[in-house]
Amino acid sequence: METETINSLLPATITLIVTSLFGLLVGILTEKFKNRLRIITYEIYTQNLKPNLSKNLIGNLKISLNEREIDSLRTAYVEFENKNNVDLENIAIRFNISQGAVFQGSEGYVKNRLSWLNWTEQHNEIFQNVLSKYNALPTDENGVKQIPDNLQNLINYVNQNQEYLIPVFNRNDTAHFNFLFEDPLDGSTAILYTSINHKSVRLERKVDDDKVAKKNLWTAVGIGIALVVIILAILSLNYPEQKSLIIVSGVVGFSYSIVGYLILGIYKRIRDYFK
Repeated sequence: METETINSLLPATITLIVTSLFGLLVGILTEKFKNRLRIITYEIYTQNLKPNLSKNLIGNLKISLNEREIDSLRTAYVEFENKNNVDLENIAIRFNISQGAVFQGSEGYVKNRLSWLNWTEQHNEIFQNVLSKYNALPTDENGVKQIPDNLQNLINYVNQNQEYLIPVFNRNDTAHFNFLFEDPLDGSTAILYTSINHKSVRLERKVDDDKVAKKNLWTAVGIGIALVVIILAILSLNYPEQKSLIIVSGVVGFSYSIVGYLILGIYKRIRDYFK
């Protein structure tokens, strides 16, 4: 093949290769963007409804539920927040408490739309199935139902587990849940747990804003100091006869920590945008 022919085909070939590589890169980045991990933050607050009273106080405090006295009853408030820049659909959130504890009531709602949330279809079917089996049990001469072991295991499951469905969880929206549960009879304190099983979605405990602000501040100071040290080192190597002036300038250079803080702020904004 003649040299002129090769030279005429070379630019087109290079353009085709570059275009193909660019298209491949865009495709990889697009797929990575689509499948990136979404983060839902949450926080759990619990409170004991029966405070520990000193013996010096007169009177007894009792809690009863459906005419049954309860030694320890607790409430829990759970808040979830979608801080991503995308809306999420069909988010199933599971709640469970310590063994021996019993859920006595619950409710959930999405704040911005003020819409109430329901159990998932699967959990509701399990609950209704257990309830119908329990109601179908005969009673003895004392009016007591003899519960078989397999049914008791199912009753324990529905007493200690609940699963709610959030059909639409819009960006920057919050979902709220309230629970009422009874501590185990052995006197231990029940703990409420939450989990999620959804593709590309993960739960993370909400961090304290004050702690994050302090961490960001020290990170910004560190970036500023690093910039000053690098600049002082370069200037000292190039102008050894003016080290004194460079040192004085370095003191002023510590104000570059402000620049570091701005860089950190820009980085956080970019990171939050691509969440």
